[in-house]
Amino acid sequence: MQGTEMIAPGERVRCHPSVIVENSLSVVVLVALLVTRFETTAVAGVLAAAVVALLLFNYRQWKLTTIRFGETEIVVERDTLFKMKKTLPYAKIAAVNVNRGIVNRLFGTSKLQININSGSSATVPEAVLTFREDTADELRSAILERLHDGEVVPDEDEPAESLVSFSPADVVVHGLFSVPTYQTTFGSVFLAYSIVELYTSAGAGFRGDGRALVSLLIFVALQVAPAVSLIFRYYNYRVYRRGETIYLQHGFFRTYKTSFDVSRVNAVRVKSTLAARLLHRSWIEAEVVGLASGTGESLRPVLCLLKDDATQQRLLRELVPEFVYDRNPERQPEEAKGVLLVRAAIASFTLVLAAAYPSIYLYRETAALTGVTGTVLPYALPLATALAVLAIFYATYVSYRITEFDAGRDLFTFVNGAVDRETIVMNYDKVQMVRVEKGPVARLFGVARARVHLLSSTGGTSVGSGYFEEGRLRAIGETVMARIASGEYDYRKNSV
Repeated sequence: MQGTEMIAPGERVRCHPSVIVENSLSVVVLVALLVTRFETTAVAGVLAAAVVALLLFNYRQWKLTTIRFGETEIVVERDTLFKMKKTLPYAKIAAVNVNRGIVNRLFGTSKLQININSGSSATVPEAVLTFREDTADELRSAILERLHDGEVVPDEDEPAESLVSFSPADVVVHGLFSVPTYQTTFGSVFLAYSIVELYTSAGAGFRGDGRALVSLLIFVALQVAPAVSLIFRYYNYRVYRRGETIYLQHGFFRTYKTSFDVSRVNAVRVKSTLAARLLHRSWIEAEVVGLASGTGESLRPVLCLLKDDATQQRLLRELVPEFVYDRNPERQPEEAKGVLLVRAAIASFTLVLAAAYPSIYLYRETAALTGVTGTVLPYALPLATALAVLAIFYATYVSYRITEFDAGRDLFTFVNGAVDRETIVMNYDKVQMVRVEKGPVARLFGVARARVHLLSSTGGTSVGSGYFEEGRLRAIGETVMARIASGEYDYRKNSV
């Protein structure tokens, strides 16, 4: 391959042997935990034999799997009982990412994740190849040269000018306040329940402490763990643009490095949770196909961490000016209010029914208590239910007031979210399909909703609108078809 000295063009090579350990590690750890639970030597021996068999299997897989970097394609071939041959033409490659986990750092290796711009491979890389770190970097540079028609790709580790710098404090703030509000709300409810349970079950022994511990663990899973995960994921965050290419680098335990052409951005989302809006902050995500990390995560690439709105708008114009235009939004018509009120009434009725039995149970358990506790706790859940109903109707009012739709010449925008808000800017030439939906209640009030389908790093995704006149929403699909018929539609924006 041109530009690569470590691997000759057409040479058959194998991944670094550390993949044997990496592919076996999770099972080995599980077996080690199981061995500690069994005292019999026979069971431990069977489990140990299973580990040896797994290591031998993964060794054989590694030994019989070869990679060849040809002049026009990459060929991955496995010559085992179930043979496999995967050909990846350079012309079809959307992105080549570098991912380094803990095992990679221990062995001095990197994972090359090769992605094809298609819906089936949007969430899983077509090939994950592990090489020594220097070899992986050189291979990635050589592949990117081919993607850029032989143009020398700049060194991503060189300092790059950017309008915005992201400090560790910015990363922490992003992790804490970008967790969805519903998770924060439910997490807080379970935290409060665990505190109440510990208070009311004092002297009840493990039974009360056990329920409190379960609630506390749910709180950690819903709120603490996602926040900590985001902090580690976006540690040392860098984003910049050179020419038509956007570069992203971040990660603490697992480092991630990628780049993609701006033409592969299918939509841009400006997002804010309730807590973020109170701080006058928001962040930017992009819908980009071909950035699958292969780590089980399905997150969209973030173009800007949680920053004040003015900074976020500056960075938006710096990174993706193709998705910035003068908007003239329209609000939902008066008829949409009726649909939203009916939905709020149904949700409130369902909530009251769900809370009825727990309210009775809590009253019976706490009615005998004296003092302030006996006065407050028996009625805590009914009061919380009433507040939740009020919150539903207030959120309905906010949703009616803030939901917007705007149709420009090349771009169109949906604004959604009563609590966690999104402004989604899309290009007509990126749209895969538009569906206009009218339920029985919407038909009664003479309005409809649109669902726009796009490709993204999370697979096929769809973006829903608020309730508007059916003709206004159908105009989206009609505009796409008109651009195709007139030749204005740019086929390259949906090709690889």
